[in-house]
Amino acid sequence: MKEILAVRGDQAQSILGLLRSVATNEGAIDLHPIHHETLEAMASHLFEAEFDPEAPAVAFAEAGSIGADEKMAMQIMNMAGILPFAEEEHEQERIDAVGRLATAFGLDGKFAKRLHQLSRESVTSLALCLYRPLSLEVGAPLWKGTLKLGESMLHVDGDKDVLARYQGFRDLAPETFGRTLIAYYDDNDFPLPGTPGAFFSNSLTIHDMHHVLAGYPTSPLGETCVVAFDSGMMDADMGKALIGYVAQFQIGIQFDKGLRSWRNQFKPDAVLTAFERGGKATTNYLTMDFDFEPHFDRPLADVRRDFGIQAEGALIAKPEDKWCGQFGIVGERESPDMVERKKSILERLLAGKNTKD
Repeated sequence: MKEILAVRGDQAQSILGLLRSVATNEGAIDLHPIHHETLEAMASHLFEAEFDPEAPAVAFAEAGSIGADEKMAMQIMNMAGILPFAEEEHEQERIDAVGRLATAFGLDGKFAKRLHQLSRESVTSLALCLYRPLSLEVGAPLWKGTLKLGESMLHVDGDKDVLARYQGFRDLAPETFGRTLIAYYDDNDFPLPGTPGAFFSNSLTIHDMHHVLAGYPTSPLGETCVVAFDSGMMDADMGKALIGYVAQFQIGIQFDKGLRSWRNQFKPDAVLTAFERGGKATTNYLTMDFDFEPHFDRPLADVRRDFGIQAEGALIAKPEDKWCGQFGIVGERESPDMVERKKSILERLLAGKNTKD
């Protein structure tokens, strides 16, 4: 996804014009404040440009002339796909506009079809196309998650050596990567990896490291920022996941069954900053075989420096900042923006699997 970060000048302005046409359904809808904010953030953090809402409209028919190859076109589509889910009222019209943009780029109709499915919370097709990138995100093939869930229910998923290693991190200096991981688990009231019956800690250990390295809490915005950061860093296309998380935390569509749905949690500047930070990182640790072990005893600031992770833009920036975020620990969060719904079978199985006994 990094290529879009290199776009500048007239090409950048043309892309912003196309994205504005999606946001307004080619002028049929007024530019909503959240879309204005999103386009400003895209201009600043993707293109180092300014968004001019008074600039002449760019028709979808001009998409083929902006000099985007198929890979770049798909990255533009991933940004366009965020826009229908930033504001609920004209969601379907904007999805249709995304489909017309895809046609103008010479792409097939699958992209808009998947967005329509997402809007109806039918995410199977989207999940299948995300199999590889999400496997890299969690550091293991996704089929292992089902196996680990079964092991967790029986409390046979623990690993004494892993647990002992993490308990040993408590003896490290506070500024180290390993000791910061302990703060992350403590602030969230999560059991340490290796604990029997701790499904999330044992299956999302690598993802938790991503939170700490990038500097994002487990709040709805923090989760979206981790996905955005990793989308910018990852060689595989994780843009559909970013769309899904914006939908889940901005208008309440359930994309990830393991997380609660929220409303009004999409902060464009923070999310696009995360994408920019991930794209500028110099070490891609989103691989199945990346070895984090040599870095646990080192100062986290040194690890970030060596990985090319910029400090500016992290939401956890001061020692007093809590890794659970402003809403408190996962199991005790209360907010009028949380979406209440009947829990699925999976949610009932996962209940209590991410807090200490």
